[in-house]
Amino acid sequence: MLNMPASAFLRNRRTSLATSGVIAGLLVSASFGAQAQTAELAAPVAEDSTIVVVTAQKRKENVREVPLSITVLSADKLAKQHVEDYADLARTVPGLSFTNTGNSGTSRITLRGIGSSSGAATVGIYLNDVSLTIPNQFFTGVTLPRLFDLDHVEVLRGPQGTLYGDSSLGGTMRFITVQPNLNRYGGYLTGDISNTSGGGDNGRIEGAINLPLGDRVALRVAAQSEYASGFVDHVDAEGAVDNKDVNSERTNAVRATLLIQPNDTLKITPAIQWQETHSADTGIFDTSLPKFQEAKGIRESGIDTMYVPSLTIEKTFGDYALTSVTSFMYRQLKRQFDATIYDSEYVASALDPDFGDNFATIASLPGIMYNTDTVQNWSQEVRFSSPSIKASGKRYEWQVGAYYNYLRTRTLDDEFVLGINDTVQALYGATVEDMLGYAAPNDQMGYFHPRRWLEQGAVFAEGSYMVASKLKATVGVRQAYAWNRFVSQEGGWLADGTPPEDAAKSNAHPLTPKVAVTYIANDNVNLYGSATKGYRLGGQNDALPNFCAAAIGDLGLTVAGSRSYKPDSLWAYELGAKTQWLNRRLTINGSLYSIDWNNIQQQLRLASCGYVITANAGNAKSQGAELEINARVTDAFTLSVSGSLSDAHITKEAAGSSAKVGQKVLGVPDKSLMVGLDYSAPVNDDTSVFASLNWNYTGKSYGSFSVTNTDYERPSYSVVNTNFGLSYKDLTLSVYVKNLLDDQTIIQKPSVLFITQGLTVWPRTVGMSLSKQF
Repeated sequence: MLNMPASAFLRNRRTSLATSGVIAGLLVSASFGAQAQTAELAAPVAEDSTIVVVTAQKRKENVREVPLSITVLSADKLAKQHVEDYADLARTVPGLSFTNTGNSGTSRITLRGIGSSSGAATVGIYLNDVSLTIPNQFFTGVTLPRLFDLDHVEVLRGPQGTLYGDSSLGGTMRFITVQPNLNRYGGYLTGDISNTSGGGDNGRIEGAINLPLGDRVALRVAAQSEYASGFVDHVDAEGAVDNKDVNSERTNAVRATLLIQPNDTLKITPAIQWQETHSADTGIFDTSLPKFQEAKGIRESGIDTMYVPSLTIEKTFGDYALTSVTSFMYRQLKRQFDATIYDSEYVASALDPDFGDNFATIASLPGIMYNTDTVQNWSQEVRFSSPSIKASGKRYEWQVGAYYNYLRTRTLDDEFVLGINDTVQALYGATVEDMLGYAAPNDQMGYFHPRRWLEQGAVFAEGSYMVASKLKATVGVRQAYAWNRFVSQEGGWLADGTPPEDAAKSNAHPLTPKVAVTYIANDNVNLYGSATKGYRLGGQNDALPNFCAAAIGDLGLTVAGSRSYKPDSLWAYELGAKTQWLNRRLTINGSLYSIDWNNIQQQLRLASCGYVITANAGNAKSQGAELEINARVTDAFTLSVSGSLSDAHITKEAAGSSAKVGQKVLGVPDKSLMVGLDYSAPVNDDTSVFASLNWNYTGKSYGSFSVTNTDYERPSYSVVNTNFGLSYKDLTLSVYVKNLLDDQTIIQKPSVLFITQGLTVWPRTVGMSLSKQF
């Protein structure tokens, strides 16, 4: 939540690099209009055309019957709006914000104003039932699966602590893939070419094939390969462009799913997904140079690799179901950073504290930081559930389960000042060891190699009961037990005298209850209210040098007590309505929420020694509203409107934090709005035409608590996308423009040691895609 000032890097090498009134009216009108709605819907359209089935509560059910705020994006909607990355997704989903830190592997996600760059994650990420959630790593962002061959995406707003456990404070995102079909051969193939303004040509090809392998076995294989050209240029010392489009990326991904169904009561589904992204450099540019240019001495390239094997077994016993999900997630992000302004200048200031000619010579040496974050996560969940109330005709439904996971992370951070040995010898006639008391083997000035382990087990239960014919009560609870362990090896001159080896451990046993009430006015109007608790587990800090003891004491902590930080938690209160009107041609869903977040895991600066630690300090409150409207204006035209209002602010400040009471939580837009118009109509039996136009507005937010920081206030911006084409039998051709008006607002301006950097919306991209179904 609270970001560290960039200047703190001079002393710390182990921190992050970028360290309602409308809804109320809806609720009232829905309640008082229930009887009138019954008469209006005497001749509804076919039920199948309006039902959206989700598995948000780990059972199949109509999204209108789930007592929480959910956005569901179907594969068709993702395609029509050309939602190809998570920045697109964030502009489409109310309450979801996405902070890009330069490339695809280092981004953060915030839901309902609950987000953080330190401690554990705040939004759960799932591929089907497999968790991809990892703690906030120093240089690694949230784990995001590629958006291909998806059935739909479910965004569950609000804490999901009962069924999904830790790190779902803001909510949970679930990416549901297309499953194998036992009965038919089929698939699709899509090719896409485009060009980015100020950049180059982009290309993407993806496809899937479904293969029945007998009466009871089927295999589905999907793959994607994509190249994004980038648009940031590198300039040399004279300001001439010597390398264009340096922030290009190339991604390959494959997913294979096997369905084995020996009989009608047993389904066995092994699956695996692999993906890898090669980033040539970041999309960060220098705002003091001409538009979209940078002059870093070291390319900040990276390779982000992930593979996820899993095994899901579903067994029914009459009306009851037993589900087992076994999975393993491996992710490794290898990156190199330009550390010239961190390491080279820091070493130069020690060798020439008068900042003379020697300082300038040493400070200009290339500083490079090689960083590798590796995460391995084993998990096992077993749950047993009754049939739903609707399926059984009884007054109750329930499910119970148990969960276990073992997560291991390793960071290798090795830092070099290239040429330091030869340069010091030439300038001083001495060695680095003579000057600094440390030999710099192969020009290495420091290394930091922490490892962390998290082991946890949990049991959970959730049930619903029809208190009356139209009133359903839901109660859930989860009890978790977790153990954290930390070991670190570090050394070199940049380690500043910290212990060469260090270890710490902690444990916690959070309890998360949930209560919800649903009023079913009729088949088309559901009102609900809920109170839920969310949490994220604690962890450990790296070792600090002894001279930081006084600074730690200034925060009211002891050295021993600062080694670990505890879980933080929140309570969320929500009122919502899910309604359909006018023969189900109009859908209006809305929610109001209020969240109290306490003892937040945040980075605190130790002012007198230059380091930062993660500690439990400060409180925040987030409150707001979300609204989604979908209107089928005619048989051909559909109008969609969605938006959110958010007020997330600090309610208790902490010593060592630059945040003050009343300031906004960082990275949370105050409002968002999406307006979309879709047209689709047949020309004849074989041909249809379609078109779509959508406008996405993102309100202002804040990137720093310091009013003098260049990233203090982030401006609002808007993106217009359009898409049109035709379908002929099994072929679909479309032409699209993303960022039609070429909005080039600089949406982030982080300042790194007096150099103001920038990030912008991806420039206008014009493209064409051709897809064939078979």
